[in-house]
Amino acid sequence: MPSARRVLVVDDDEMLRASLGVQFAANGYAPVEAGSYEEGFARGREGLYEFMVLDVSLPDSVGRVLCRPTRGTGATCPIAAR
Repeated sequence: MPSARRVLVVDDDEMLRASLGVQFAANGYAPVEAGSYEEGFARGREGLYEFMVLDVSLPDSVGRVLCRPTRGTGATCPIAAR
């Protein structure tokens, strides 16, 4: 069986993160969750993702700001900041 496609969800709202994780898992993705900019950046460097979903208002930064350093690590997947 092929491995699940990973998706990174960065949002400080734990319930929303969990809900998105359940929806992604039901559609064949393996969600990886992070609740802050720092955690999202660390998780983003851990491996390849099909795509990333970033909250625009994180407690320690703005989600859109996370795009540039993430791209700097070589990530080429689509990144959506909502």
